[in-house]
Amino acid sequence: MRVKHLYALLGLLILPLVSWAQDDLLAELDAIAPPPPKAYVYATFKGTRVINQQSVELPAAGVGQFVIGHRFGALNDQPLYNLFGLDVAQIRFEYSYSPVKWLNVGAGRSSGSKTYDGFAKVRFTRQSSGSGFNWPVTTAYYTNATMVTTPFSDGFDHYFTDRMAYTHQFLVARKFNEAFSFQIAPTLVHFNLVEKATDKNDRLGIAFGGRYKLTQRMALTGEYMLRADRGAWENDPYANALSIGVDIETGGHVFQFHLTNARSMADPQWMMQTPGQWGKGDIFLGFNITRVFTHVAPEL
Repeated sequence: MRVKHLYALLGLLILPLVSWAQDDLLAELDAIAPPPPKAYVYATFKGTRVINQQSVELPAAGVGQFVIGHRFGALNDQPLYNLFGLDVAQIRFEYSYSPVKWLNVGAGRSSGSKTYDGFAKVRFTRQSSGSGFNWPVTTAYYTNATMVTTPFSDGFDHYFTDRMAYTHQFLVARKFNEAFSFQIAPTLVHFNLVEKATDKNDRLGIAFGGRYKLTQRMALTGEYMLRADRGAWENDPYANALSIGVDIETGGHVFQFHLTNARSMADPQWMMQTPGQWGKGDIFLGFNITRVFTHVAPEL
C-alpha cells in the first residue's frame, strides 16, 4: 500500500510539469505556424460601372470588355406616341482592354453630340485582409478625354480643341460585407469651350455609388453626382444626375437596367450637363450590356 501511495504522490507531482510542457509546446507551435494568407476583396461591384459612373473594378489582365449602353426617350415626352420613350434612343458602345491587372484602357462612341472618347483606369490599392498591412478600401484613378463632332451653330470659327473636354476622378470604394458596397469619387471636369464667357471651364463634383446584393446574381444599384458649383452662376439649366438600377449577371454577361435623369452617356455631359429633373418627370429608361473576352489566358 505504501508503494501505491508513493506512485500516486509522484504522479500528482509530475502532472503539472507534463501539463506545462504541453502548453509550452503548443505555444511554440503557434509561434511558428504561418499567419493567415492575405485575401483580396473581389466583386466590390459586379461591373466596371455602377450605372453611368465608373466603379473601382477592372477586367482581369489579358481580358477585353465590350459595353453597349442604351438610353431611351423621356417617359414624360408624349408617352403613348413615343411608347414611353422606346421610339427615341441614344446609344453608346465602348471597348477596353487590361494589359496588366492594374490598368485598363479603352475607347468609345456616344450618339449624343456624336461624341468620341478615350479613357484609362489605374488601380492603386485593393481592399484586403489577412497577414501584414491591409488596405481598408480599394482605390483607382480614372481619366477620360472626349471630342464632340456635331457642327457648331453659333456662326463663329472654332479651333479643333474647342470640341474637347476632360474628366478626372479618384475612386474610393469599400465592400462592407457580402451584400453592401459603397463608393465615393471626387471629380474634376474641364471644358475647353463653355457656353458663356462667365461660365467656368473647370467643374467640380463628387459622385456617390452603392450596391446591395439581393441574390447570387442580382443586385440593386444607385448613384448620385453632386455638382459642387450648381447654382454658382445665373440661370444654371442643369441638374444633379441621379440613377437607380438593377444588375443581373448571366455568366459571361452583366445586364444593368436603370432609370435616370441623365440621358447623355459621355462623361462630361452626364456629370455636369444633365438638363433632366426627376421632379418634372424627365426620367429615362436605360440599360448597359457587358461582355468580356479573354485574349490572353491566365497563367496557372
